Amino acid sequence: MISILRSNQPIAWSIVPGTIFLGILWHIWFSQTSALSLVIYGIGLLSLAGYSHHLYVQRNFVERGDAALAWSVVAWMIALIPVGSPSEGAQMWCSLLLICASLDHTLRMHRQPSTSSIQFRAGLASGLAVGIQPLNLGVLIGLILVQIRARPFLFREWILLVFGLVHGYLVAEFIWSFDLISNTFAPSSASVSTDLMTTGNHWSAIAMGCPAILGLFMLIRENPRLILKTRNARYNAIIVLIALAATCTLLCWIVPLEFRGIYSVSQAISHWSALNAIALGFLCVSLVPKRDRRNDKLSALDATGWIVFVGTLLVVFGLSCFQ
Repeated sequence: MISILRSNQPIAWSIVPGTIFLGILWHIWFSQTSALSLVIYGIGLLSLAGYSHHLYVQRNFVERGDAALAWSVVAWMIALIPVGSPSEGAQMWCSLLLICASLDHTLRMHRQPSTSSIQFRAGLASGLAVGIQPLNLGVLIGLILVQIRARPFLFREWILLVFGLVHGYLVAEFIWSFDLISNTFAPSSASVSTDLMTTGNHWSAIAMGCPAILGLFMLIRENPRLILKTRNARYNAIIVLIALAATCTLLCWIVPLEFRGIYSVSQAISHWSALNAIALGFLCVSLVPKRDRRNDKLSALDATGWIVFVGTLLVVFGLSCFQ
Protein backbone atom coordinates (compact mmCIF):
# COMPACT_ATOMS: atom_id res chain seq x y z
CA MET A 1 0.00 0.00 0.00
CA ILE A 2 2.87 2.37 0.78
CA SER A 3 4.33 2.09 -2.70
CA ILE A 4 0.87 2.58 -4.24
CA LEU A 5 0.23 5.78 -2.27
CA ARG A 6 3.52 7.19 -3.53
CA SER A 7 2.90 6.27 -7.15
CA ASN A 8 0.90 7.69 -10.03
CA GLN A 9 -0.57 4.36 -11.07
CA PRO A 10 -4.33 4.31 -11.79
CA ILE A 11 -4.94 2.04 -8.81
CA ALA A 12 -3.46 4.69 -6.52
CA TRP A 13 -6.29 7.08 -7.29
CA SER A 14 -8.89 4.47 -6.38
CA ILE A 15 -7.60 4.27 -2.80
CA VAL A 16 -9.04 7.65 -1.80
CA PRO A 17 -12.65 7.08 -2.97
CA GLY A 18 -12.34 3.49 -1.74
CA THR A 19 -11.43 4.73 1.74
CA ILE A 20 -14.36 7.16 1.67
CA PHE A 21 -16.70 4.35 0.62
CA LEU A 22 -15.50 2.15 3.49
CA GLY A 23 -16.00 5.02 5.93
CA ILE A 24 -19.57 5.54 4.74
CA LEU A 25 -20.25 1.80 5.01
CA TRP A 26 -18.99 1.87 8.58
CA HIS A 27 -21.36 4.71 9.46
CA ILE A 28 -24.26 2.91 7.78
CA TRP A 29 -23.53 -0.26 9.74
CA PHE A 30 -22.73 1.14 13.18
CA SER A 31 -24.66 4.40 13.44
CA GLN A 32 -28.20 5.50 12.81
CA THR A 33 -27.57 8.25 10.29
CA SER A 34 -29.93 9.64 7.69
CA ALA A 35 -29.22 9.05 4.02
CA LEU A 36 -29.01 12.80 3.33
CA SER A 37 -26.39 13.24 6.05
CA LEU A 38 -24.31 10.43 4.55
CA VAL A 39 -24.60 11.92 1.06
CA ILE A 40 -23.40 15.31 2.32
CA TYR A 41 -20.64 13.59 4.29
CA GLY A 42 -19.44 11.63 1.25
CA ILE A 43 -19.57 14.60 -1.14
CA GLY A 44 -17.79 16.78 1.41
CA LEU A 45 -15.02 14.23 1.93
CA LEU A 46 -14.50 13.72 -1.78
CA SER A 47 -14.51 17.46 -2.51
CA LEU A 48 -12.06 18.21 0.29
CA ALA A 49 -9.77 15.38 -0.81
CA GLY A 50 -9.78 16.73 -4.36
CA TYR A 51 -9.06 20.30 -3.28
CA SER A 52 -6.32 19.14 -0.91
CA HIS A 53 -4.69 17.24 -3.75
CA HIS A 54 -4.92 20.36 -5.91
CA LEU A 55 -3.08 22.36 -3.23
CA TYR A 56 -0.56 19.55 -2.83
CA VAL A 57 0.37 19.39 -6.50
CA GLN A 58 -0.48 22.73 -8.08
CA ARG A 59 0.73 24.96 -5.24
CA ASN A 60 4.21 23.39 -5.04
CA PHE A 61 3.79 21.64 -1.71
CA VAL A 62 5.54 18.70 -3.33
CA GLU A 63 7.71 18.38 -6.42
CA ARG A 64 6.04 15.21 -7.69
CA GLY A 65 2.35 14.55 -7.12
CA ASP A 66 0.88 11.35 -5.71
CA ALA A 67 -2.18 10.21 -3.76
CA ALA A 68 -0.53 10.36 -0.34
CA LEU A 69 -1.90 13.68 0.88
CA ALA A 70 -5.46 13.13 -0.32
CA TRP A 71 -5.51 9.76 1.43
CA SER A 72 -3.95 11.23 4.58
CA VAL A 73 -6.62 13.94 4.80
CA VAL A 74 -9.44 11.46 4.15
CA ALA A 75 -8.09 8.97 6.69
CA TRP A 76 -7.92 11.57 9.44
CA MET A 77 -11.35 12.92 8.50
CA ILE A 78 -12.97 9.50 8.77
CA ALA A 79 -11.17 8.76 12.04
CA LEU A 80 -12.12 12.05 13.67
CA ILE A 81 -15.37 13.43 12.24
CA PRO A 82 -18.78 12.00 13.11
CA VAL A 83 -21.65 12.35 10.66
CA GLY A 84 -23.78 15.27 11.82
CA SER A 85 -27.14 16.55 10.71
CA PRO A 86 -27.51 17.71 7.09
CA SER A 87 -27.46 21.39 8.09
CA GLU A 88 -24.38 20.98 10.29
CA GLY A 89 -22.65 19.00 7.56
CA ALA A 90 -23.40 21.59 4.88
CA GLN A 91 -22.15 24.39 7.13
CA MET A 92 -18.95 22.55 8.02
CA TRP A 93 -18.00 21.33 4.55
CA CYS A 94 -18.71 24.69 2.90
CA SER A 95 -16.51 26.49 5.42
CA LEU A 96 -13.72 23.91 5.00
CA LEU A 97 -13.75 24.32 1.23
CA LEU A 98 -13.58 28.10 1.67
CA ILE A 99 -10.53 27.62 3.90
CA CYS A 100 -8.93 25.57 1.14
CA ALA A 101 -9.77 28.34 -1.34
CA SER A 102 -8.10 30.90 0.93
CA LEU A 103 -5.03 28.68 1.27
CA ASP A 104 -5.04 28.16 -2.49
CA HIS A 105 -4.67 31.90 -3.09
CA THR A 106 -2.19 32.37 -0.25
CA LEU A 107 0.21 29.78 -1.67
CA ARG A 108 0.42 31.71 -4.94
CA MET A 109 2.39 34.53 -3.34
CA HIS A 110 5.87 33.19 -4.04
CA ARG A 111 7.96 35.92 -5.68
CA GLN A 112 5.04 37.65 -7.35
CA PRO A 113 5.74 41.31 -8.21
CA SER A 114 2.35 42.25 -6.74
CA THR A 115 -0.04 40.06 -4.81
CA SER A 116 -2.73 42.62 -4.06
CA SER A 117 -5.45 40.80 -5.99
CA ILE A 118 -4.32 37.49 -4.51
CA GLN A 119 -4.54 38.91 -1.00
CA PHE A 120 -8.01 40.27 -1.65
CA ARG A 121 -9.28 36.90 -2.89
CA ALA A 122 -7.63 35.06 0.00
CA GLY A 123 -9.17 37.52 2.45
CA LEU A 124 -12.57 37.23 0.78
CA ALA A 125 -12.60 33.43 1.10
CA SER A 126 -11.38 33.65 4.70
CA GLY A 127 -14.00 36.22 5.64
CA LEU A 128 -16.72 34.00 4.19
CA ALA A 129 -15.33 30.98 6.06
CA VAL A 130 -15.34 32.84 9.37
CA GLY A 131 -18.78 34.30 8.72
CA ILE A 132 -20.20 30.85 8.03
CA GLN A 133 -18.39 29.17 10.93
CA PRO A 134 -16.78 31.46 13.56
CA LEU A 135 -14.49 28.67 14.77
CA ASN A 136 -12.49 29.26 11.57
CA LEU A 137 -11.14 32.48 13.07
CA GLY A 138 -7.62 31.06 13.02
CA VAL A 139 -7.44 31.32 9.24
CA LEU A 140 -7.34 35.11 9.63
CA ILE A 141 -4.44 34.82 12.05
CA GLY A 142 -2.70 32.47 9.65
CA LEU A 143 -3.06 34.89 6.74
CA ILE A 144 -1.65 37.72 8.84
CA LEU A 145 1.33 35.60 9.92
CA VAL A 146 2.04 34.56 6.33
CA GLN A 147 1.87 38.18 5.19
CA ILE A 148 4.26 39.21 7.97
CA ARG A 149 6.64 36.43 6.97
CA ALA A 150 6.50 36.99 3.21
CA ARG A 151 5.75 40.67 2.50
CA PRO A 152 5.49 42.66 5.74
CA PHE A 153 6.00 46.20 4.41
CA LEU A 154 3.73 46.27 1.37
CA PHE A 155 0.89 48.31 2.86
CA ARG A 156 -1.26 48.18 -0.26
CA GLU A 157 -1.45 44.42 0.12
CA TRP A 158 -2.32 44.77 3.81
CA ILE A 159 -5.16 47.13 2.92
CA LEU A 160 -6.56 44.80 0.27
CA LEU A 161 -6.22 41.81 2.59
CA VAL A 162 -8.25 43.60 5.27
CA PHE A 163 -10.74 44.81 2.67
CA GLY A 164 -11.20 41.25 1.43
CA LEU A 165 -11.68 39.93 4.97
CA VAL A 166 -14.30 42.55 5.80
CA HIS A 167 -16.04 42.12 2.47
CA GLY A 168 -16.26 38.34 2.85
CA TYR A 169 -17.52 38.58 6.41
CA LEU A 170 -20.20 41.11 5.46
CA VAL A 171 -21.36 38.87 2.61
CA ALA A 172 -21.70 36.00 5.09
CA GLU A 173 -23.63 38.26 7.48
CA PHE A 174 -25.95 39.23 4.65
CA ILE A 175 -26.58 35.55 3.88
CA TRP A 176 -27.30 34.81 7.55
CA SER A 177 -29.82 37.66 7.62
CA PHE A 178 -32.26 35.68 5.48
CA ASP A 179 -34.84 33.89 7.61
CA LEU A 180 -34.71 30.83 5.36
CA ILE A 181 -30.99 30.37 6.04
CA SER A 182 -31.26 31.08 9.77
CA ASN A 183 -34.21 28.74 10.22
CA THR A 184 -32.50 25.98 8.24
CA PHE A 185 -29.44 25.95 10.48
CA ALA A 186 -31.16 26.75 13.77
CA PRO A 187 -31.83 23.57 15.77
CA SER A 188 -34.79 22.75 17.87
CA SER A 189 -34.46 23.44 21.58
CA ALA A 190 -34.16 19.72 22.23
CA SER A 191 -31.05 19.43 20.09
CA VAL A 192 -29.14 22.23 21.79
CA SER A 193 -26.52 20.67 24.00
CA THR A 194 -23.99 22.00 26.48
CA ASP A 195 -22.34 18.69 27.25
CA LEU A 196 -18.70 18.84 28.16
CA MET A 197 -16.02 17.11 26.15
CA THR A 198 -15.72 13.41 26.76
CA THR A 199 -12.60 11.67 27.98
CA GLY A 200 -12.18 10.21 24.51
CA ASN A 201 -11.83 13.69 23.03
CA HIS A 202 -9.03 14.53 25.43
CA TRP A 203 -7.17 11.29 24.72
CA SER A 204 -7.63 11.82 20.99
CA ALA A 205 -6.13 15.30 21.25
CA ILE A 206 -3.13 13.92 23.14
CA ALA A 207 -2.66 11.05 20.69
CA MET A 208 -2.79 13.37 17.67
CA GLY A 209 0.17 15.33 19.00
CA CYS A 210 2.61 12.47 18.34
CA PRO A 211 2.19 12.15 14.55
CA ALA A 212 1.82 15.93 14.22
CA ILE A 213 5.18 16.61 15.88
CA LEU A 214 6.90 13.76 14.06
CA GLY A 215 5.37 14.81 10.74
CA LEU A 216 6.51 18.40 11.21
CA PHE A 217 10.01 17.14 12.00
CA MET A 218 10.04 15.03 8.83
CA LEU A 219 8.86 17.97 6.71
CA ILE A 220 11.59 20.21 8.11
CA ARG A 221 14.12 17.41 7.60
CA GLU A 222 13.28 17.32 3.87
CA ASN A 223 13.69 21.08 3.38
CA PRO A 224 17.41 21.19 2.42
CA ARG A 225 16.66 19.00 -0.61
CA LEU A 226 13.78 21.17 -1.86
CA ILE A 227 13.67 24.23 -4.06
CA LEU A 228 12.82 27.60 -2.51
CA LYS A 229 9.30 27.70 -3.94
CA THR A 230 8.41 24.37 -2.35
CA ARG A 231 9.92 25.35 1.00
CA ASN A 232 7.91 28.57 1.06
CA ALA A 233 4.71 26.76 0.12
CA ARG A 234 5.20 24.26 2.92
CA TYR A 235 5.98 26.87 5.54
CA ASN A 236 3.03 29.05 4.56
CA ALA A 237 0.60 26.13 4.50
CA ILE A 238 1.81 24.86 7.86
CA ILE A 239 1.58 28.33 9.43
CA VAL A 240 -2.04 28.76 8.30
CA LEU A 241 -3.13 25.26 9.29
CA ILE A 242 -1.48 25.31 12.72
CA ALA A 243 -2.92 28.76 13.45
CA LEU A 244 -6.32 27.48 12.37
CA ALA A 245 -6.20 24.35 14.53
CA ALA A 246 -4.72 26.13 17.56
CA THR A 247 -7.24 28.98 17.51
CA CYS A 248 -10.16 26.60 17.09
CA THR A 249 -8.85 24.52 19.99
CA LEU A 250 -8.74 27.60 22.20
CA LEU A 251 -12.22 28.77 21.22
CA CYS A 252 -13.67 25.29 21.47
CA TRP A 253 -12.41 24.76 25.00
CA ILE A 254 -13.35 28.21 26.29
CA VAL A 255 -16.48 29.64 24.67
CA PRO A 256 -17.84 27.27 22.01
CA LEU A 257 -21.47 28.36 22.41
CA GLU A 258 -20.86 32.10 22.34
CA PHE A 259 -20.91 32.28 18.54
CA ARG A 260 -23.79 32.31 16.10
CA GLY A 261 -24.20 29.10 14.17
CA ILE A 262 -22.81 26.89 16.95
CA TYR A 263 -25.62 25.25 18.88
CA SER A 264 -23.92 22.47 20.81
CA VAL A 265 -20.55 21.49 22.14
CA SER A 266 -20.71 18.35 20.01
CA GLN A 267 -21.01 20.49 16.88
CA ALA A 268 -18.06 22.60 18.00
CA ILE A 269 -15.99 19.49 18.71
CA SER A 270 -16.92 18.07 15.31
CA HIS A 271 -15.62 21.20 13.59
CA TRP A 272 -12.53 21.20 15.78
CA SER A 273 -11.93 17.61 14.66
CA ALA A 274 -12.32 18.61 11.01
CA LEU A 275 -9.77 21.42 11.24
CA ASN A 276 -7.31 19.18 13.04
CA ALA A 277 -7.86 16.47 10.44
CA ILE A 278 -6.86 18.85 7.65
CA ALA A 279 -3.79 20.03 9.56
CA LEU A 280 -2.79 16.47 10.39
CA GLY A 281 -3.36 15.41 6.79
CA PHE A 282 -0.78 17.92 5.57
CA LEU A 283 1.67 17.31 8.43
CA CYS A 284 1.49 13.52 8.27
CA VAL A 285 1.97 13.22 4.51
CA SER A 286 5.70 13.14 5.23
CA LEU A 287 5.12 10.01 7.34
CA VAL A 288 4.04 8.07 4.26
CA PRO A 289 7.44 6.62 3.30
CA LYS A 290 9.10 7.08 -0.04
CA ARG A 291 10.86 3.89 -1.03
CA ASP A 292 14.43 4.04 -2.19
CA ARG A 293 14.38 2.59 -5.69
CA ARG A 294 17.98 1.45 -5.39
CA ASN A 295 17.43 -1.03 -2.57
CA ASP A 296 13.63 -0.93 -2.09
CA LYS A 297 14.00 -0.73 1.69
CA LEU A 298 12.64 1.62 4.31
CA SER A 299 14.93 3.42 6.70
CA ALA A 300 14.31 2.97 10.41
CA LEU A 301 13.02 6.55 10.73
CA ASP A 302 10.61 6.17 7.81
CA ALA A 303 9.30 2.88 9.18
CA THR A 304 8.83 4.44 12.62
CA GLY A 305 6.95 7.37 11.14
CA TRP A 306 4.61 5.08 9.21
CA ILE A 307 3.93 2.97 12.31
CA VAL A 308 3.20 6.07 14.39
CA PHE A 309 0.90 7.42 11.67
CA VAL A 310 -1.15 4.26 11.21
CA GLY A 311 -1.09 3.38 14.90
CA THR A 312 -2.40 6.78 15.95
CA LEU A 313 -5.08 6.63 13.26
CA LEU A 314 -6.32 3.34 14.68
CA VAL A 315 -6.22 4.63 18.26
CA VAL A 316 -8.14 7.79 17.40
CA PHE A 317 -10.64 5.84 15.33
CA GLY A 318 -11.15 3.42 18.20
CA LEU A 319 -11.67 6.25 20.69
CA SER A 320 -14.24 7.89 18.43
CA CYS A 321 -16.10 4.59 18.11
CA PHE A 322 -16.57 4.23 21.86
CA GLN A 323 -17.64 7.80 22.64
